[in-house]
This record gives sequence, C-alpha cells and structure tokens, in this order.
Amino acid sequence: MQHPTKAARLILLLLLCAGVFAVVGGVAAQDSGKKILVSGRQMGPSDIPTLDPSLDQDVPSNQMVSELFPGLTIANEETAKIEPGLASSWDVSADGLVYTFHILPNVSWVHYNADTDAVEEVKDDAGNVRMVTAQDFVYGMVRSLDPKTASAYQQTLAPFVKGGLDFANSAADATDDVRQPLIDALGLKVVDDNTLQITLPQPTTVALSIYSLWISFAQPQWTIEANADFWTDPENINTYGPFALKDWTRGDGGNLTLIKNPFWAGTDIIPQPKLDEVNFVFIDNPSQDANFEAGTMDVAEVDNAQIDRIKADPVLSKDYTVLPGACTYYYSFNTQSAPFDDPSVRLAFSEAVDRQSIVENVTKAGESPAGYFELPTLNAAPIQADYPGTGVSYNLADAQTLWQAYLSKTGKQASDFSPSLVYNNSSLHAGIAQAAQQMWSQAFGVNVQLVSEDFGTYLDNRGTFDMARGAWCYDYPDAHNYMYDAGWVTPFLATNQTHWSDPAYDDLVNKGFSAQTTQERKDFYAQAEDILVHTQAAIAPIYYYVTKDLTQPYVTRTHSVTQREAYEKWDITK
Repeated sequence: MQHPTKAARLILLLLLCAGVFAVVGGVAAQDSGKKILVSGRQMGPSDIPTLDPSLDQDVPSNQMVSELFPGLTIANEETAKIEPGLASSWDVSADGLVYTFHILPNVSWVHYNADTDAVEEVKDDAGNVRMVTAQDFVYGMVRSLDPKTASAYQQTLAPFVKGGLDFANSAADATDDVRQPLIDALGLKVVDDNTLQITLPQPTTVALSIYSLWISFAQPQWTIEANADFWTDPENINTYGPFALKDWTRGDGGNLTLIKNPFWAGTDIIPQPKLDEVNFVFIDNPSQDANFEAGTMDVAEVDNAQIDRIKADPVLSKDYTVLPGACTYYYSFNTQSAPFDDPSVRLAFSEAVDRQSIVENVTKAGESPAGYFELPTLNAAPIQADYPGTGVSYNLADAQTLWQAYLSKTGKQASDFSPSLVYNNSSLHAGIAQAAQQMWSQAFGVNVQLVSEDFGTYLDNRGTFDMARGAWCYDYPDAHNYMYDAGWVTPFLATNQTHWSDPAYDDLVNKGFSAQTTQERKDFYAQAEDILVHTQAAIAPIYYYVTKDLTQPYVTRTHSVTQREAYEKWDITK
C-alpha cells in the first residue's frame, strides 16, 4: 500500500533528484555526528495521506502514526504477539467484558520547535507539562467512533466498545442532545489519570489486538480543536511516542523526518531510540535502489526488475532480505458498473488472470498465487487445499465460456466494453496491471484502460473505476481482520470500493467470529471466502506478499512481519 515511463532522460532526472534528497541526510549525519537513517521503506513515490490516527487507513501512514502515538498495546513487529504499549499491564474481568488498563505515568506530550531545533514538552495554559492520560485515550476513541470524523476504521473499533455501534451508526449531522447520550453510553471509563476501563458488548479474545490499532490511540484534544484539519502539520502536531515529527515536505518526491523524543523514557518493549533521526524519502523502488547502491540510502525496497541482478551480485545479495509478507494483492470489481454488475463476468475476469505467471515473470520475489483473500498464516484462516472446489484459480476455458454466455445473454460484443483499472503510482503495480491487461485482451478481446494515480487520489477514487488494484495488510493476525475489517461486510458498504455486500457472507463472517473452536471458525470462513471470490467474485485475489529490501551492513535492525517497522530498535554502527 504504497514512473519512470516517458524517457531515459526523465528517469535519470528522477534518480538524481532522489539522490540529492538522500545525500542531504547523509551529509548532515556525517557533519553533525548524529545517527540519521535514510529510508524509503514502505513509502513509495507519493506523499503519505495522513498522520491523523482516526483517519489512518494505509501502511505508509500507519508506519508514522505508530512511531508518534503508541497504543495501549502493540503488536511485536517480528512475532505479531500482543505486548504492553502505553499500558504497562491490564486486568480482565471474570466475564471477559471489562478490560482495565494501567497507563504508564509521566509520559509527556511533546512537539518539535523549529526555532530552537529541539523537541520540547507541551505545556497547558497554566504552564504545566501535559501528560498522556486515560482521558486522552477516551478522546481518541470517541473521535474515531464519531460519524462526523468519517474514519475508515470506525467499524473496526465499534464492536469492541459497548455502545460503539450505536454511536458509529448514528447520523453525522445529529444534534448534541442526540449525540451526547450515545457518547455517555460508551463503555469507556476514566478511573483516574492512569487507569482506563473499556467495556465490551461481548467477550472476545481479539480485544487486545484491537486496542493496539491507531483508532484507539491517545489524541491531543487541545491542538485538534485549535487547528482542525491542520493539526497534523509540523508546526501544530503534539505526540508522545519514541519519535516526534520534525519535518514533512508534502507531495511526490517529498520526505518526512522523525526526530528522537528525548522525553521518551523507554520500556522493555518500546526502548529509547538509538537513532537521532529517520528521514523517509518518497521515491519509487528503482530510484531507491539506485540511491542504495550509491551509498546515499540506508534501507531501500527492491524494484522487482532488479531482483535477478541483486541475487547474482556478490555484495548486494548479502544486503538483500526476503521474508513472508503480511498482505494480499487483489483486484476489486465495481459491481455497479457493466459488465461487472454480473457476477459471472467478475468470475470470468478473475479466472483469466494467470497468477502463477505473474509471480514468476513480474513480481519474481517468491510470492505465492492467491486463491483465497485471507492469508493462510493467520489465526483461524482456512487453507484452500483443505476445501476443494472453493476459492478461485486460473481457468481460461471456463472464463471464456462465462464471457461468451454473457455476450449472448446481453446481445453485446467485446468491442462494446473498455473497462478501466486504476492503481497507485508504482512500477510494480504498472507491470502487474499490464500483464493482466494483456491476459484479458487475449481471453476476451477487451481493451482495459490503465489509470495510474498518486496514492492519496487513488484511495479516494478507487470506487469510481470499473476495477481497482488493492492490497490488504493485516492489522492484527486473525482471519476476522480480513473477512470483516477489510470492508466486505454490510456495515462498511459506504466505503467499500466494490459497492457489494451479501447477507449470506455477513452471516458466515459473524458465525466465524463467534464460533467456539478454531476448526469451526475455519469452516465458516471458507464458506465466506467462496462467496467473496467465487460465487459472487467481488474481488480477484492475485498473490500473497513477501517483504524484500536492501539494508546497508552498518545498520542493525529488526525485520517486521506486521508491515510496521520498529525504528526505535534500529541502530547505525559506522
């Protein structure tokens, strides 16, 4: 979740501009004696969409938000195990409904002051240092649930707070006399500054994972109310994590710099950073690789076109790492747009995609073809091989039969259709889209129009195109996160780019969530999968990700399986 195509001169210009960005950080580090790491990891060529925890819905934004606002709990980046975050411990009532979190004392809100070039503690009007309190977490969760905020993850948090669904589903323009009783009824209770109680509507073992997500993070009410939509700008933002925001240069080719928070005391789980700054550069993978080889970038994502060369290089191969990923790559269909308002056509286009060819000839990093949406490594996720006849796979003959039947039924010709496929700027996404475009042309005689957009625009516009590139990276390692939170259930219909929902799918997902055994959960989710990708074919899963990057030998780091790197655990040893 986040080109050079015009001419060789433009490619060279992009590489040189990207190199200038990285060199600036490298020179500053060398001259000042500071440890400044330059990274393109998880960024891509476009600006990140947001630093607002309530509005966060993508990997690049989440990487930043997690460093700035740690949650009550966190998911260990290497094991995905839930560990203490801002809550040093918690208690759970005997009935499993009430979670009492004990919040770390003396964690101050901070802000980077550009005039003094220093991170400073935030003070209230009386001159007292503002400390992170239980009320800050309540404010953040209420804001995420509030229909006025329009959080993309509102419906993820709502089922895990008593009264959350009632408030989240209320009218965005409701009057205060309607809103306030709903807010007062939420299962959120401030016991004291460092003690927070959350009451659930029903017991579930998934709750601690939910409270590690950005929609439940503490938020600074004073600066949000004072600055509205501009509260996340560098001059306004207040944070409390191991890093603070130093600078954010917007737009394609921009960058964002995090600076060490000297007031973060550190814990066994979230230590004090060893790095003084992390400079994230917004450039595409080919430019990242060029910067890495020039020695001006410390960590880079690998361009797929360079994989064979990197593997064969005696130096670069030692810097190259490939690990299982946390995401599924897919194409979604706009079910309100002909011909994709017919499920048989959606299935035909899905079956016409040769997934094995794509992972062998385009991505080439060891990805696995996907016949289900769910990652097979998740808790309670079914394995397609255990449920024969379900899911989807490459089947050109059946795809062509379905397409011809549709044309005969409607009296249309292939030339009557020229559907659009949108993806966010990336040489990899372009390569996959071009491969799929050729497959559909050969199978159906249809010319699919490819549209590339910057990441923020793409997120806003996906539902307006006939087809859209998508990727779901798990927020917590349970199948429910894919089958419910990814947005295919009816509560998410307003933000679902497919414009599709199905009562039978909803019912199976709910049964999978509440089933008592893992096997029962797998059985329900397998049936739901078959509806999603086969009988209704709202989406076409393509492959399961791997993570692949280059790391300079002087960088000590952890490798994430959750899509969030813990830069506070990294170091530079040169």
